[in-house]
Amino acid sequence: MQINTFENYLHRKGLELETTRTYVSLVTPFISVYEDLNHFTFKQVNHALGQVVKPHQSQQYKNTILCALKKYYDYLIETGQRNDHPCRTMRFKAIRKRGVIHDDLFSSSELELLMEREERYAAVKERNQVVVSLLIYQGLKVKEICNLKVQHVQLDNGRVYIKESKSGVRRHLEMHPKQYWIFESFINTSRKGLIKESNDSLVIGMRGSSITSDDIRYLIETFKGLFPDRQLTPDTIRKSVVSNWLNEKRFPLEQVQLMAGHRNISTTAKYRRSPTDDKRLIINRIHPLG
Repeated sequence: MQINTFENYLHRKGLELETTRTYVSLVTPFISVYEDLNHFTFKQVNHALGQVVKPHQSQQYKNTILCALKKYYDYLIETGQRNDHPCRTMRFKAIRKRGVIHDDLFSSSELELLMEREERYAAVKERNQVVVSLLIYQGLKVKEICNLKVQHVQLDNGRVYIKESKSGVRRHLEMHPKQYWIFESFINTSRKGLIKESNDSLVIGMRGSSITSDDIRYLIETFKGLFPDRQLTPDTIRKSVVSNWLNEKRFPLEQVQLMAGHRNISTTAKYRRSPTDDKRLIINRIHPLG
């Protein structure tokens, strides 16, 4: 079946398992609906995308669909099923991102509540606290947590090393005092009880292997009862942390840029509260119903 050989092609190209599954799931509907997909022109691919992609969907999701289709046509070329690529140069027009909405974010004290939940099993509690602490103290992205290795946690000097990626620069981040005993106990004891296969990933997921992005997002979903009327996700946690560095802790802009791993200081500057934001926050605290 075409979709199976496409999946094997992605594996051979070294794509991560999660990315492979995503691409296969996105391409499958196109193969099912469009019998002539293998012979589509640029115009036909563009029309098909217009039928599938909805205006309300995020730019990231739209680009992921397009990337999946591009990989599919790469596969067709490599397997000799066609000799040209209909959408290699296709791009979604970038949408200017809106500024940071500070009213949607969480204070440092609110984020601390995520560290206080009771867990039935000590090993799971420590694993979850490691993940949560990396989100609320270092402001890491989900993928950065997934890529952490045991050796990246430097207990001797109290730092966590983050490798460079497409979306962030290499950096060493100081550990919060609360993290020391959690990390030491997890690495030396709890992690060994969770692991089922030999690997050096720091955090072990639900199945005993390296944690995935889905595992982390699911974990954070389980905390939504703390803030039932607000959007709690790894992304809003990271945005809150960066905002708090600038506006609560008053760290210099250049320091926050380094800590957040932003390549451009303009990205960091978006998190600064304007005087209007501060006044609105004060009013909301005094008169929460407006």
